[in-house]
Amino acid sequence: MNIVKNNSRGYVITADVSSVKDIICDEVWQITRAGNHIPGTMWVPDLAPGPQLFKRYLHEWKDRPGNEWWDKYKEIFEQELRTDEKLNALRKIWIHVESGRVIALVCYCRDSRYCHRTLVRNFLRQHGVRVEEHKKAKNNIEVEQLTLF
Repeated sequence: MNIVKNNSRGYVITADVSSVKDIICDEVWQITRAGNHIPGTMWVPDLAPGPQLFKRYLHEWKDRPGNEWWDKYKEIFEQELRTDEKLNALRKIWIHVESGRVIALVCYCRDSRYCHRTLVRNFLRQHGVRVEEHKKAKNNIEVEQLTLF
């Protein structure tokens, strides 16, 4: 599924990195703390979990079910979203959206239910920004509706 660009006001798309090639947008921001830089993206660690939270995730939570740690992670990351570092990055997104640009925010998390991009998405929505999570078609096959005429 590709999202069609709105010419009047921009918006934000959130997705995991495997969707980068399928997203139609003006810029892709890689909001990761670590990992490989994806060619053609802008690396924005200011919207990734802070170093302490990232370390805690890696050492305590990474291989555990999300329901065991998500509430604590969410609490900490939502506090981080109120820091100057993250607010400045969020303001940059807002400026781009207001100018009509479409920005994709991507990270390595496959399950958006337990991912900081969901918390960024929720924050932006609360502040009036249109944000959509990119959904892959089942079996990566785009389905087109047929008509009789």
